[in-house]
Amino acid sequence: MKHFLTISLVLLLLVGCGNRELSTESSYDNIISFIMKNQKKESVELYAACEQILPEIIEKAELEDYQKVSKIYNKNTDIFSKAMTFGFLSSVKTESPILKDSVFNAVQRADKMTKTDAFLASAKEYYKERNFSEEELNDRITAYRAMVSDGYAQLLIERQQLTEALNVYENIIADYQDTEILLNYGKALNSMNRYEASLIACIEALKMTPGSLDAKAEILNTAELLGYSKAEVNTMIDETVFVGRNILRQNLLADQLNIPMPEFEIEGLDSTTITHEKFRDKILIVSFWATWCPPCRKELPHMNEVYHQYMEDDEVEIIVVSTDKDKFLVPPFISETGYDFPVYYADGLNTAFGVKGIPTLFVIDKQGLIRYKKVGFSEGEEFEKIMSWYIEEIKAAENS
Repeated sequence: MKHFLTISLVLLLLVGCGNRELSTESSYDNIISFIMKNQKKESVELYAACEQILPEIIEKAELEDYQKVSKIYNKNTDIFSKAMTFGFLSSVKTESPILKDSVFNAVQRADKMTKTDAFLASAKEYYKERNFSEEELNDRITAYRAMVSDGYAQLLIERQQLTEALNVYENIIADYQDTEILLNYGKALNSMNRYEASLIACIEALKMTPGSLDAKAEILNTAELLGYSKAEVNTMIDETVFVGRNILRQNLLADQLNIPMPEFEIEGLDSTTITHEKFRDKILIVSFWATWCPPCRKELPHMNEVYHQYMEDDEVEIIVVSTDKDKFLVPPFISETGYDFPVYYADGLNTAFGVKGIPTLFVIDKQGLIRYKKVGFSEGEEFEKIMSWYIEEIKAAENS
């Protein structure tokens, strides 16, 4: 969960695909002009423009623009969007001392906002039509609260308010943990010379994401501060990776589904069509993505590796399905990246599969039953290994 990447993802979610043209075709001055001209007419478009331009304002160190736009955006009654937008400004860097203070205050307010009942109610309203279960919604809100708090803690560390930052982290990890948050917590502990506690946090981070190079580097750094030899550190890392992979594999394979794959007919980039019937008696991977989605762009090279790994396997088929509304964006993207897997247009198939966010992929057995579902992509995850676990588990079940 890299924060700058998260900003892009969250703003895309909040602003929506319909406003992508604003970001690609309009200049900074045009967006500012649009906001100033429409500031008295509260609208989704006005607040979307504010959400979009605030990070650039900070990067450009345009203090006057920041004061004007943030004042306008503060009128937004959508607490969820407001808290997320201000909260994720924590990752935007500026050399202006005044702007640094302004951003700190905005992130601090956002962190407090995420703890309110109003934030919860606003989030439920935002996701009302997305068919999230109560559990899925609560998980997502907990994750968003943790992300905003993590950013706030990082700003506290920059200001040398280390005790306050540790208190924030301890509150975060009581409810939510992921690899980056644990690593940030470990770094905060290191800055206070609490090396033993830091090492424990970093080991837990690596256990959660056994392929994380950042976690391995942080373990190496912290263990050396404690006087461990390189041989001891390497053994520590190897053992943690072994344990982490086993735990991850057990958890992933235990979360098995038994849902019939929806019937479909979809068109490919080459204008050929396929139906679900083509995959009878095959293990099928269906991966949903979009050209504008940063995590998708990170996952696709790994999917291409998996495609090559199983290209000669007659039992396995892989299709990658674009959810882009602007279909014309897909062919040049695939051409430029040189991916070899077959690409199709969703045309509603994502809805039929119940996709609520991307990237999302499904692993389907030879009887046409969805057995596994994977949502999202994380830095350092061993994607190829995870996919092989899914495929080989289905093969073993078919042959037993």
